[in-house]
Amino acid sequence: MLQRRPLLVRIGNDPEVRPQSGLSQADVVFEEAMDGWTLTRFTAVVWSKDPEELRPVRSARLFTIDLGHMFDGALVHSGANDQVRWLISQTTLTDLDEYFHPTPYYWLEPEGKWKDYPWMGRVATSAQRVRDYLAKKGKENAVHLPGFTFSAEGGPAPEGEPATYVHIPYPRRALVEYRYDPEQHLYKRFTQGEPHMDALNGEQLTAANVVVHYAVYEETDVVDVLGAPTFNVVFQGEGRAQIFRDGVMIEAKWLKPDGQDFVKYVYLDGSSVPLRPGQTWVEVVPTDYQITYEAE
Repeated sequence: MLQRRPLLVRIGNDPEVRPQSGLSQADVVFEEAMDGWTLTRFTAVVWSKDPEELRPVRSARLFTIDLGHMFDGALVHSGANDQVRWLISQTTLTDLDEYFHPTPYYWLEPEGKWKDYPWMGRVATSAQRVRDYLAKKGKENAVHLPGFTFSAEGGPAPEGEPATYVHIPYPRRALVEYRYDPEQHLYKRFTQGEPHMDALNGEQLTAANVVVHYAVYEETDVVDVLGAPTFNVVFQGEGRAQIFRDGVMIEAKWLKPDGQDFVKYVYLDGSSVPLRPGQTWVEVVPTDYQITYEAE
């Protein structure tokens, strides 16, 4: 167990801010659709590694609170609407909103370095700066998490349907595809038909596991700055899941009885589905999405 707290870093996914920095070094990345159904946004769970840059840091949503409780993590974000900020303030979560924790914990990238990036692509931080702040405030604590179930290193893959290509029909500006590389035992990520890269190391993003997590998206009466209703992603109860690893798809379901519980991914008979050791991407999609997969 790592003797420190997971960082839950909100990372933007506007086409204008790609490639982002630091996603390849997260332990888990959650992706959800955003207000207005035009984009997605990430929550990068940073725990075992310390990316020297995490960018662009964006605002929190209701889903951020649910993930914060599940991981007992520190929320790393740049603002939120007033209601979400108030709800966060009513929790015991460690909130590191950039609006209240400015330089040196966050910085604005100079125009010379990211001259083609608009404002929403330039707020950055680093894992070390955040951890220094947590230590200073006495909040760099060990957490006790059940976590996911993993196969033994090098163990056989579970049985499933062939799936070396996966298509996730997020909004057009954030359309996602994964293509399986059998030599690396990883799925390579593509966005809008292009390899999705990490500016930190110049490498294409990959996943040992791609978990498609079907959830209800409820519109709320809270609106974003453009007037679009924000979503409450229902992250409690149970629902359908599909797990892609080692070139196969495993039909599964997710279980999360209480808001504080760690989500479990299980076979239809209730036994745990083992994930492959490595980075996991959790694609949180509406329940009516049709995921396409095939053997190329």
